[in-house]
Amino acid sequence: MGRVISSRSRVTVAAAAAFLALAGCSHSGEAARQPPGRTGPSLGGATSTSAAPTTSAPSPTETTIPQTSDTCAGSVGVAAPGASPTTVPVVPSWQQRTVVAGTCPQIVDLAIDAGFSLVSSHPTDQGPWVLQRIDIGWATTESGATFSAGALFLAAGYLWIACGRATISDAAGPLLCQVDPSTLAVVRQIPLPSPRSAVPTPPSEYPLSITSGPGGTVWIGYGQTLVLVDAGRGAVLFSVPITSGTVASLSVDPTQRYLYVALSYPTISGKTVDAAVLEFDARSGRLLTATSAQSAATDPVAGGVLTAVGGGVWMSFRTGMLGETILLRQSDLAMVGPPSSELEEAQPDGVFRWIMGASTIYGNGALVVVNQNGVMACADPRSGVIRAQTHLADAEGSDVQLLAVDGPTRQVFATDGGGLEAITPPPACWG
Repeated sequence: MGRVISSRSRVTVAAAAAFLALAGCSHSGEAARQPPGRTGPSLGGATSTSAAPTTSAPSPTETTIPQTSDTCAGSVGVAAPGASPTTVPVVPSWQQRTVVAGTCPQIVDLAIDAGFSLVSSHPTDQGPWVLQRIDIGWATTESGATFSAGALFLAAGYLWIACGRATISDAAGPLLCQVDPSTLAVVRQIPLPSPRSAVPTPPSEYPLSITSGPGGTVWIGYGQTLVLVDAGRGAVLFSVPITSGTVASLSVDPTQRYLYVALSYPTISGKTVDAAVLEFDARSGRLLTATSAQSAATDPVAGGVLTAVGGGVWMSFRTGMLGETILLRQSDLAMVGPPSSELEEAQPDGVFRWIMGASTIYGNGALVVVNQNGVMACADPRSGVIRAQTHLADAEGSDVQLLAVDGPTRQVFATDGGGLEAITPPPACWG
């Protein structure tokens, strides 16, 4: 779920769904701090709750980096008819450097040149979680408030963290904390409506999905509820009920006209399926269309991770040990990509069919994909035709999380077990 966050067309994404989350950072204690221009190793493995947090955040102070959350945030049927094989330019080594070593940010906000994580000092990777900001330019780290949640999102210029329930009632909705990314201060706590589904166990933990909406709003999905919040006032504008299933992922397209929602275990035409995708008007919350029980979108084990682009939405999902990334068309959510020649590419060289995990991001007119086979590629976002690809040998067997695309420098920011990396794909990637 990317969004344009400045006139320089910088794009960011928030945490991915749990089944595609990355392995935790392997470091502990003080992080190695290096100048941003240092050339680093190839990408390897990479790696987001309950009582109200400390709302009077301390003044940010430089600190060392505890262990990062293990959910650093941050997916079939027959492909499009008539698709023909494509010639893919293979690039053996894309330019790559380590921006900040020893840290795995869950989010990168290029508008303020910073990365953010919720980190734990416990080796078991359990809370409480300390919000930390990593300054990309200076490779310094500052700490903010402590939360009992481990999921972190960036939307409409703010950080968003689940921070418990509004009341102790079993029917109470989640409490959402809005945080200023520049100061790390908690701006406000926003009580949200009941999720309209079974209360999680423990009841204070609500799996949320959050993405930027039109006009300074934020869409929040949890349980069987969608909520639109005015980020400037912290006001709940309205909520939209989901008739069956539970929200797994949200993404709004670059025009901010369409909201896409991935569901886990909905009922379609009287049949319970593993997953589905819904399309809404992003301003009114009106349901526009939904996938059918026969759609390729029903193949996931549960839910899926969405990346909206112009003209549709890419869905990445696991079908067991294997997984796929497919394109659903905006008008009717029919599967229209990638080309059959790309989807049927044999392991381990395939881009859109992979083992265990994949990450996608949209920015600067390209869809960027990396998967656990170690394959990284950029493609036409409306078709999936690959423009360039490479093989990251050190990434085999590990998930690498794509965090941001910087349009002006044409760099892709990603995280792995060793730190924050900047990758410069070849010019052909950008069309």
